[in-house]
Amino acid sequence: MMNETIAEDKNQLFYYSIYAALILGVYWVIKYLIVILGKDFAVTGILSNMLSIGTPIILLYFLVKYNQRHANNIMSFGHGIQFSILMFFFASILEAVVVFIHVNWIDPVFISNFYKSIIVIAESLNLNEALTAQLADQPLPSSFTYVFNNIILGDVFIGLILSLIIVPLARRIKPQREI
Repeated sequence: MMNETIAEDKNQLFYYSIYAALILGVYWVIKYLIVILGKDFAVTGILSNMLSIGTPIILLYFLVKYNQRHANNIMSFGHGIQFSILMFFFASILEAVVVFIHVNWIDPVFISNFYKSIIVIAESLNLNEALTAQLADQPLPSSFTYVFNNIILGDVFIGLILSLIIVPLARRIKPQREI
């Protein structure tokens, strides 16, 4: 009987994280499109920075909602971390598809320009010349490698870091009515 309850909780964790990830992923795609389409305008840069605060707010909202609806307000810290990581992983897949389409077919020089700007920044910071030369000599990653490393792994890492801060907060929030 106990194993069935644990399995049900894992199913709820899995399915609800996919549901939350869909919303977070759409949010990230919209934010990415705003950045890419408006990269030449200062207003979109400011808007993008303002939209960055939305990710932790969305995570907090879904953690509180999950704790209230599916964990009977007794979500453990580890359970919250699992939910957050799954949510960020599935959301990153949605974002990765859009980024892959962008860097592979719409703007194939995006990755090369991105790495050139990193080298320029390294040079302007007066970093070790050997390090700067090593950066310049590295081969460019493929579209898939770029998306996997910078989007999927990056988003999951950010999700882990955010969850370490937000899960304890979400566990304390007990809404009076269902949200």
